[in-house]
Amino acid sequence: MPGARETLGAPLQRVIDLFEAREERWGTLLVLAIVVGLLAGCLALGLHAGTEQLVHWLAPLAAGPGGIVLPACGALLGSWVVVSLMKEPAGHGVPEVVRAVCREGGRMRPRSIVSRWLGSLLHVGAGGSAGLEGPIVHSGAAVGATIADRAHLDERQRAILVACGVAAGIAGIFHAPLTGLAFSMEIVLAEVSALSLLPVVLAAAVAAALAQALHGDSTIFAAPLELSVSSTDLLLCLGLGLACGLGAVMLTRGVGWMDRLGGRLNLGRLGAPALFGVGVGLIGFFVPKALGDGYSLIHEVIAGDLSAGPWLLAGLFVAKLLASSISLGSGAPGGVFAPSLVLGALTGALFHRVIEPWIPGDQLASVGSFALAGMGGMVAGTLQAPLTGILLVMEVTGGYGASLALMATTVTSLLVARRFERWSIYMRVLAEAGDLLRPGTDQRILADVRVSECLDDAVLPINEGMTLADLVRVARRTSRNHFPVLDEDGALVGMLELSSVRELLLDPELARVTLVGTVMQEGGARVSADATLAEALAQFDAASAWVLPVVEGDRFLGLVSKSTLFGIYRNELRLQTQEG
Repeated sequence: MPGARETLGAPLQRVIDLFEAREERWGTLLVLAIVVGLLAGCLALGLHAGTEQLVHWLAPLAAGPGGIVLPACGALLGSWVVVSLMKEPAGHGVPEVVRAVCREGGRMRPRSIVSRWLGSLLHVGAGGSAGLEGPIVHSGAAVGATIADRAHLDERQRAILVACGVAAGIAGIFHAPLTGLAFSMEIVLAEVSALSLLPVVLAAAVAAALAQALHGDSTIFAAPLELSVSSTDLLLCLGLGLACGLGAVMLTRGVGWMDRLGGRLNLGRLGAPALFGVGVGLIGFFVPKALGDGYSLIHEVIAGDLSAGPWLLAGLFVAKLLASSISLGSGAPGGVFAPSLVLGALTGALFHRVIEPWIPGDQLASVGSFALAGMGGMVAGTLQAPLTGILLVMEVTGGYGASLALMATTVTSLLVARRFERWSIYMRVLAEAGDLLRPGTDQRILADVRVSECLDDAVLPINEGMTLADLVRVARRTSRNHFPVLDEDGALVGMLELSSVRELLLDPELARVTLVGTVMQEGGARVSADATLAEALAQFDAASAWVLPVVEGDRFLGLVSKSTLFGIYRNELRLQTQEG
C-alpha cells in the first residue's frame, strides 16, 4: 500500500508544515511583543518623569503673571515640534493610530515615535490642560509599527504589534496592564481574537512590570478606605451615570467646537495653539487647578480633602471643561484620559454634595467612592469604551471594592453619551472623514479593493464599422453577452449587448447591412480602474447594469461584472476576518 501512504502523506505533510509555520510566526510575534512592551514602557515612564520635571522647573514662572502666557508657549512649541519639525498632523494622536490600522495597514513613520512624545511633554509640562495618554499611545503604536516593518510582518501582524505598543504605553503611564489591553481591543483593534490577545497581554504585562520595578507597586491614586457600596448607592450611581454621560457629551462637543472655531478663524496649525493657549492661561490665572493633567486635584477629591461646596465644585468643573476643550481643540498634542478623569472625579464629588443633605449618612458612601465611580463614568462616556473606564479606575486607585458602582455608572454614562453623540471623541473625526474602516467590515472591504484588481481583460472588442453579421462571427468565439465598441485609437465609444439586438441578429439580411455603430449604446456608464468597489457598486446601481466597461481616461481596459465584485468581496471578507 505504498501508493496509499504517499497519497495520505502529502496532505498530512502540508498540515504539519502549516502548523510549524504558524508556530514559528506565533513565536516571532511573542518575542517582538516583549520588545515592543519594553520600548513603549520606557517611553511612557520617560514621558511622565520628563513632564513632572518640566512642571517643577516652570513652577516659579507659572505662579506669577507669566503663567498666563506659559500654556500658550507650551502649546506653540509642542505643536511646532509635531507639525513643523516632524511634519505630522496636529492632534492628540489616538485617531491617527486608528486611521493607520484602518486605512494604512498599520503603517506609521518612525518619526512618530518621538513627535507627540516631545510635543506633549512641552505642552502639558507648561500647563496645557491635557494628559499624556494620547501621545504615549501614538508613540507606542509607532514603536510597534516600526518594529513590524523591520521584521517584514504582514498587515495583520503589524496591526497586532501596533496594538501591543498602545497597550504597553497605557500600561506604563498608568501602571495598568488590563486597561492597556482593554483600550487596545476596544479602541484600536475593535476586536478580540486569540492571535491578537496573547501578544497584547504580554506587551502590557512587560510595560507594567517595568513601571512596577522602577516605582513600586503603589497605585497612582489612593482609593478611599471605605468602599462599601449599598443598594441605595447603586441606584444613585444610575443618576451619577446620567450626569457623567452629559459631561462626556460636553467635553466631546467642546473639543469639536474649538477645533471648528480655529478653522473658521483661519489661524493655521500653529496660530490656533498659540492663541487658544492664552485662553487656557487666563483660565489658569483665576483657577490654577484647571491647568496641567489635574492629578493633584484628583488626589484631593478622592481623599475628601477638597473642602468645597457644590458651587465651588461646579466652578472647578466648568473651568476644567473649558480649559481642556480649548487645549485639545487647538490641535496641540495632549491626551483625553486625564481631563476625563478629573472631570469625572469632580462630577462624582459634586453629585455627592448635592444629594448628601437628602440621604442619611449611614446609607451614603463616601465622596471618594462617588468620585471613583464618576471617573469611570466620564472615561466610558468620552471614549465610549466601558471596559476601559471600569478597569482604568480599578487599576489606578486599587478601588476594586467599587466595581458594582463603577459598572452601574459606566453603563449608564455610555448609554447617555451614545444617545447624543454617535461617535466617541476619538472616532468622530475619523467617521466624518470616512476613515473608520474596521477589518472585516463591509466599508473596509469595499474601500480596500480597487476595480483594477478584479477586471476581466480577456474581452473581444468590436468596432463601430462592423456589421452585425461580423458580430455574430465574433460572438461564436465567446460566451459573453456584452461587447465593448472601440474606435481606431482603442478608445471606448459605446457598449453593445447581444440581447438588445437579438431580432436583428436573427434576420440575416438585416444583420449584413446593420452597422454596430448604429445600434450600440453610446456613452453610458463606465468605471475607472482606480475606483474602489464601493464606487463601482454605486455606478452599477445608478446605471441599473450588471456589466460595466473599465477605462483609464478614454482607453478601454476590460469589463467588470457584479458577479466578479461579489466574489472578490467574499474572498476579502474571508481573508480579513481569519485569525492568521
